Amino acid sequence: MKKVCIITAARSEYGLLRWTIDGVEHNPRLALQLVVTGAHLMSCHGNTYKCIEDDGYPISAKVDMGLDSGSKQSIVESMGRCGLGFAKTFAELQPDIVVVLGDRYELLPICSAALLMNIPIAHISGGDVTIGAIDNEVRNAVTMMSTLHFPGVESSGRNIIRMRNSEANVWVVGEPGLDNFRRSSLMSRQELAENIGIPINNKWILVTLHPETNESLEYNLRMANHIVELTDSMKDASIVISQANADFGGNQINNYWAEVEKQNPEKFHLYPSLGQMRYLSFMNECYAVLGNSSSGIVEAPCLGTPVINIGNRQTGRHICRNVRQVNNNMEEIRDAWEGIERSPMRVKDHYYGDGHTAEKIVKHIEEYLNG
Repeated sequence: MKKVCIITAARSEYGLLRWTIDGVEHNPRLALQLVVTGAHLMSCHGNTYKCIEDDGYPISAKVDMGLDSGSKQSIVESMGRCGLGFAKTFAELQPDIVVVLGDRYELLPICSAALLMNIPIAHISGGDVTIGAIDNEVRNAVTMMSTLHFPGVESSGRNIIRMRNSEANVWVVGEPGLDNFRRSSLMSRQELAENIGIPINNKWILVTLHPETNESLEYNLRMANHIVELTDSMKDASIVISQANADFGGNQINNYWAEVEKQNPEKFHLYPSLGQMRYLSFMNECYAVLGNSSSGIVEAPCLGTPVINIGNRQTGRHICRNVRQVNNNMEEIRDAWEGIERSPMRVKDHYYGDGHTAEKIVKHIEEYLNG
């Protein structure tokens, strides 16, 4: 059997890869090698590799890169350790192909190691455009190192073809996160209320805010403060916050959220990770989503949940009808909220896919490896 090495470095990434992992594991002509690294192995981010084990998938290797996102220098030093770790891991596992997703900075040393060791790379969700972070540069670098390409939408596919000057091995398959809605049963409002410990009849709001890595720390903390200012005076509201990722500035945002929760624990509820199913279930049941996570741009439209997307982290992606795009400006954020209050009706939009992405990816990988 051909060995397919799927790599995940963060909770959100695993949620998107989950059904591709499942498809490879259950394919009789493929052997799954699952490698975890990055924030998965950090207690401050919830040791989320345990979620993978709880889902029943065997982990072939854990590459501890000593991830430290406290400064830009420490991130670069972590990436050096990541490269060393994956050189050893690839030498031991001898995969026939490496599968990665998206634009996390950890992918630079991982894909460089695979490239130099002549291991083909399959890249999921390449070709997107997001101007508010260094993700663009990382994503495009991975595209140029990869052999197989699985963009989510047609425009991203065209971007890959233009970059590589070739149509070979580019398949538009939809965004993988949408497979969760077709293949999993979401938790009920009652189950969520009991699980999280919030009043069932409150107005539920989901917050996920990541740093804009092209902006200052002050700018990013101002975004978080705007969300608190917007929600602070709301009565009978429960604000569930999923921690920022391991980008530079994420620690500072999470420290700010921890202080907010400490000051008002009845209203604000901070989680290192909600887990994919609880996160999507809460997104389905909540009144609105605030922040700048791609989940608000890609997954929330399938549910029709109103979203206020703040700042430029997602600028360049297609904005569906349920999303209100605003600058990092309190007046614009407040106006967007008032718009939701005036018209809270949910508008579903399936621009990003049909929920069959993983099976298409696995099919193309198998055909590539087995000729």
